[in-house]
Amino acid sequence: MNTRFYISSCEYKWSHANTHMEQMWIRREVGDELYKTVEANGWEWKLLRSSSTSLPGDIYCRCDIYVELDDSKSATLFRLSFPNTKETARET
Repeated sequence: MNTRFYISSCEYKWSHANTHMEQMWIRREVGDELYKTVEANGWEWKLLRSSSTSLPGDIYCRCDIYVELDDSKSATLFRLSFPNTKETARET
């Protein structure tokens, strides 16, 4: 069973969604260490996008950044290494 963790959120242009630029924004927001840990373990980023509330929503999106972890030893180490992440209920 996988567990979903909330990491952070960021805002960027809608034109960056689903591109390499989006990954750059995410990496900038979460930090290199956390980003590399997720990528190295092959865990899945879950990105929930919505219109920005602080910038024009037709141009900018807000991205809530989550990661889904499996029940491995690496996932346990992730939880210990990054205590600021928050376990959340998974949406179906």
